[in-house]
Amino acid sequence: MGGIFFLNPYFYTALEGANNENIAWLRNLGAALIAVNGVGALLASSNPRKEKKLYDVVLLASCLETIAFSWSTYNWEFSATLWYYIVLPLLLAGLVSVMLLIFRPS
Repeated sequence: MGGIFFLNPYFYTALEGANNENIAWLRNLGAALIAVNGVGALLASSNPRKEKKLYDVVLLASCLETIAFSWSTYNWEFSATLWYYIVLPLLLAGLVSVMLLIFRPS
């Protein structure tokens, strides 16, 4: 998702039926997803015990993003017309956050 948001946010807005009024926030979110949730998660997964602080940053980012995403979905703060392009990624984000919590190194 981060790659799509960052490289081609117009594709995503066309796919979900949203308007392009504030496309900058989507591109910015894509950059953060790639950096923290993508690269950070790959680095932390190489040795979770040694990289515990980085793992915790990825975990915190994932949980906060999921909470924010849930809030926005509950209040339907989207211009999207196809709900499943919002709800399905939210469910996946929730699953990832839960799995990161379950497998957090002690």
